[in-house]
Amino acid sequence: MQTPDTFGTVGSTIKVAAGHYVDLVNPDPATIELRTIADALSKLCRFGGHTAAFYSVAEHSMLCCRLATDDGCSVAVLRAVLLHDAAEAYLGDIVKPLKLLLPEYHQLEDRMERAIMERFDVDLVGHAPAIREYDRQMLKVERKALLTEDDEPWADFDTIPDRHVILALDTPTQAANRFVAAALSVGLEL
Repeated sequence: MQTPDTFGTVGSTIKVAAGHYVDLVNPDPATIELRTIADALSKLCRFGGHTAAFYSVAEHSMLCCRLATDDGCSVAVLRAVLLHDAAEAYLGDIVKPLKLLLPEYHQLEDRMERAIMERFDVDLVGHAPAIREYDRQMLKVERKALLTEDDEPWADFDTIPDRHVILALDTPTQAANRFVAAALSVGLEL
């Protein structure tokens, strides 16, 4: 048994709700679990919680996947789009302006994404253009639905197509269950 280095930590690991530890610096793909990802993402609010209502990263990911499904994307793309924020289940959802100020975070995120890609045989790098497109489309929907109105332009928003999406604003339990159902529907395994 390892001795805690500081209060509540053992090295660079976190204890996940499933009861095991995941190393944030050197993640082992065998420790990455779909249910853990679903549960954690369902409890993380987008935009650092600065929204009109609770809206989880899990619901965001599912809706990105739904847009890709509606557009007839391949199963490989659907898997990548669904899991594009999966690293946040272990690293947390950090708002974009802060993430840009933390270069070390990008290194951790890259390592975690590699472990996720290996664990689920998904290509987040090769499908990055599709991921970015559906992420941007949902960002436009979310800004209109969840953020206070202002006149500040967001980069390239006028180039993003308008999509009709109704946000369910699921509870964490609902979002986790729907995320798992979406994952199973694209052939990912628990």
